[in-house]
Amino acid sequence: MKIKDLPENTLHRLVIYLNVLDALEKKKIESISSDELAKRCGVNPAQLRKDLSFVGNLGTKGVGYTVKSLKFSLKKFLGRTEEWNLILGGLSPLGEFLLNNKDFPKEGFYFMAAFDTKESNIGRVINGVSVYNLDQLSYVTKAIKVHMGIITSEDKAEEYLQAFLAQGIKAILNLSSVPLFHEDPEVKIENFSFPMALTKLSFFLKNST
Repeated sequence: MKIKDLPENTLHRLVIYLNVLDALEKKKIESISSDELAKRCGVNPAQLRKDLSFVGNLGTKGVGYTVKSLKFSLKKFLGRTEEWNLILGGLSPLGEFLLNNKDFPKEGFYFMAAFDTKESNIGRVINGVSVYNLDQLSYVTKAIKVHMGIITSEDKAEEYLQAFLAQGIKAILNLSSVPLFHEDPEVKIENFSFPMALTKLSFFLKNST
């Protein structure tokens, strides 16, 4: 499937479905109706079925979905049955937290290297991941295949973005508070920051009374 054929909102919901199914499997729930799954995912059953139609002909009428099978189909569709190599841009406290997080390898995401511009951080090894000077990026990416970049630097987010793009990295998660954009349709940048998310909640609270 071409990326442009899948609406962004549908992709967002498919990720939610996968997370819910993962939680159901951990609870040893083997099957679930479309009505119940839709309820747990915060959508109506018709929307759920429409979204899942992008993945394939799933489920059985009158029976529902097999949790394990549907989860696998979604993982395969979303590229989660493969392994992905990551690099980190900016050794902020958030960056260190991510490097020390043991859940990433379990989900198929592996940090291969980290980069920073502060001299005191260069040469450190965090949870087995070496920290390099940003100037060494081209050298490192020649030695290893990099699929995604994660940016946590606040003051040099744009610099990391341009450096990643120059090395052909086209999938970037930006966790800084500075939104990043690029006009190339073949480049995907996901902007997320806790202040941005909390601002939406503050707006909700301010206007819900």
